[in-house]
Amino acid sequence: MRITLASMVAVLGFVVTPLAAQDPHRRWGADSAMFEQLGLTSDQRVKINAIRAQLDQQNAPLREQMQQVLGGKSFRDLTPEERDSFRSKLEPIRKQMKENRHKAHEQISAFLTPDQREKLKHQMEERRSRRGDHEREGTAN
Repeated sequence: MRITLASMVAVLGFVVTPLAAQDPHRRWGADSAMFEQLGLTSDQRVKINAIRAQLDQQNAPLREQMQQVLGGKSFRDLTPEERDSFRSKLEPIRKQMKENRHKAHEQISAFLTPDQREKLKHQMEERRSRRGDHEREGTAN
């Protein structure tokens, strides 16, 4: 069960970037395609969309707080020294966002079938593998 929840956290895990803060629905694209492959019922889709909307609403003020702390800059564009200086201010915000995501993932997990959970787990393993390969390629350049 923990692996499944961890996979779901990764699936719906929202890496908060300024781009996502500007357009919170942008990040749903890849996740939506992934959920399409699970064969969700219309009822499950409605429930997932409602949970996503609720999560966006809960995290919107937190994303705004992050933007204020960063002064509108992207965390990725900061120097390592700048990142270190912001970490202590950002950590409580990230922790709250993670808690909100975890609660949403538990709600979603409750109405997925065991087969859907297993498919999701495999999709996330593939996604993590591709992301790891991509990150390694990026660092090799």
